[in-house]
Amino acid sequence: MKNSLSASSGFTLIELVVVIIILAILAVVATSKFIDLRTDAIVSTMDGMETAMQSAATLTYSKAAIAGVERLASTTLNVDGVDIKLAYGYPDGSAEGIDLLINPPQGDWNKRPSVFAGAWIYWHGVIVEDAGTAACYLRYRQATSTGVRPIINVQTSGC
Repeated sequence: MKNSLSASSGFTLIELVVVIIILAILAVVATSKFIDLRTDAIVSTMDGMETAMQSAATLTYSKAAIAGVERLASTTLNVDGVDIKLAYGYPDGSAEGIDLLINPPQGDWNKRPSVFAGAWIYWHGVIVEDAGTAACYLRYRQATSTGVRPIINVQTSGC
């Protein structure tokens, strides 16, 4: 009687492996519900692009101040062999301003003029919808007067 009791009191190796596999599958399903790495990656990339725009605008303004054109409403400035359109010393919000200065890699970023005058908008290349529809974009609005910095908005609610 002792032998039959000890034989049924434990789990077999196959039963343990099946339980581990079931737990692993449940963990993968539960983790994918709570962790959205795609969104985190897009938001982080947009934060990096925002910082790059702020740095580029500040450096361009410094160069414009050295050239004495930081108070002009509209002018061009040669930056590393490229003529960049400026508004009050900062890159203007156009293809010849901030977009030419930033020059994001083709395919990685979508871009277009914003509905706001003097603004340019970017959204990540993996988002197929337009930026306004997706509510996941980065918008650069040019300076509007002397002493006013450009406004860079980041919208991530739809990412």
